[in-house]
Amino acid sequence: MNRRIQVIGGVLLVTFWAAAAVPAVTTAVRALTDRVTSDRLDRPVEETILALEAERRVSVTGQPILELTAQRGRTDDTIERLRQASGFPAGDGTAATLLNRLDELSELRVKVDGGRLDRREVVSAYTALIDPASDLGSPLSRSREILAEEDALLAAVSTGKGPTTADRTRLTQLAGARRVLFSAAGTTLPEAAAQRHRDLAGSPAMVRLTRIEDELAASRDGLREPAAWSPTFNELNTALWDLQDSATREAADTATPRAVTAAVWAGTVGGIGFVAVLGLLIAARRTRHATAAATTDTATTATGPWHRTDGLLHDLDRRNQGLLQRQLRLLDSLARRADDEQNAADLRRAGTFGTRLRRNVEKGITLTGGTPDRDWPRLVPMTDVLREAAAEISDHDRVDTDSVEPAYLAGTATTDLIHLLAELLENAAGFAPADSRIVVAGEHDPAGYLITVTDVGPGMTDDDLATGHDVMASAAPPPGGTWWGLWAAGRFAARQDTTVTLHNDPSGGLIATVRVPLPLVTGRPTAAGAGEHRPGDELADTRTGYRAVVE
Repeated sequence: MNRRIQVIGGVLLVTFWAAAAVPAVTTAVRALTDRVTSDRLDRPVEETILALEAERRVSVTGQPILELTAQRGRTDDTIERLRQASGFPAGDGTAATLLNRLDELSELRVKVDGGRLDRREVVSAYTALIDPASDLGSPLSRSREILAEEDALLAAVSTGKGPTTADRTRLTQLAGARRVLFSAAGTTLPEAAAQRHRDLAGSPAMVRLTRIEDELAASRDGLREPAAWSPTFNELNTALWDLQDSATREAADTATPRAVTAAVWAGTVGGIGFVAVLGLLIAARRTRHATAAATTDTATTATGPWHRTDGLLHDLDRRNQGLLQRQLRLLDSLARRADDEQNAADLRRAGTFGTRLRRNVEKGITLTGGTPDRDWPRLVPMTDVLREAAAEISDHDRVDTDSVEPAYLAGTATTDLIHLLAELLENAAGFAPADSRIVVAGEHDPAGYLITVTDVGPGMTDDDLATGHDVMASAAPPPGGTWWGLWAAGRFAARQDTTVTLHNDPSGGLIATVRVPLPLVTGRPTAAGAGEHRPGDELADTRTGYRAVVE
């Protein structure tokens, strides 16, 4: 019996030792490998991207063939250095992605030399080579590459009649992406680099760049002062490169102690485990109790806490939300001032994409426990709430909001109700025929205000209706993605004590009913005499309970 206990104890101890030692050794190897890979490949990758950016610009500016040939030679040299660095050992994902794409470079050069691509197409083709590698890099490196793409596109259109509507739309998209990425980069940099990032964000050059980008988006005739772009771009491109280079060095310097610590920890765990096993073999010959004690000590060594913080993600989402708000206001202003119908339609379509993106950002903030930072008046007309909800889905033109009684909603509840209705509208649009209408109606109710969303789709079975109500009532998300929309609707409803019920329409389709509680609404019609209407009857003084919500 003693022999069996000794064997079992030894097996358990070895198992616990392996459970602790293997992750520790794996972490140490990964940390050291990442540091070696970073030292070997970061610089060649960045130099190759810079060379491709320079070749892209020379290819669209009509420079002499000798200058283009010289730049292509410099690009080939950087590519060869990258191949050599990546081959020992095998390169990381960024280098491998870039090298695979560069197999297409020779064919692209043949097309450029043969005049088979116009200058805008040349910019897009070179960007397709660079983008996959940049997307795997940091937000700072990606924002700098987007700035270089703006420069190449402006160089391509400067030799013609100026930017077209499509060019301006593309430049506006690039400017928006660059600003979002540059802002996000500030939260990921080491402390010293983060301070330089803040200084650069408020520098005169960055202010000039923002003004030039806004002017390009607003003006149909291009820049009033074209000469202002080049010095601004050159100054910021150099500053961003220096900031990226210094941030990479600081991050590597910070990672080195962590790699050493991981290696020491791995050696400590492995060594202690080995000594423990050896001690067990000796002690097993004397006493069964020593085996149990050694097993307990090793088991304790193999345990440890783990923590996760989401504050950084919340902060980043709020920053993105603020940038989207500014971009949407700019697009709305441009659409109002646009004389050309097609131009105005394109701007409105771009604004629609921004609205849907803002919905996703605010939804993410809310469902992870935060509160979106969007200001509303104390009183928001219910018709505006419904129009905002319809604007957040792709099929917004299918939504009818004609049958809505006048009412006002508390500004504090507006964002949640908009996103709640958007989820219901999106479900209705997804299950109903593409050419059908989605009818939204609103009416006062003794308990508050009723909003109905009606479609002419297939409806739901009794089991699905029960599941849908259970999902909306649950605080935990359901597995898979089938019911996530209704779960999100339930979370938005719970934040404002609003109820959502689903039932089939006898004539076909589904009706979703949203009951907004009385403290959140005002504007209930008063009981006037039969056939008599007095000014102000449409807004009754029901604000006694409401005042506690908005004040």
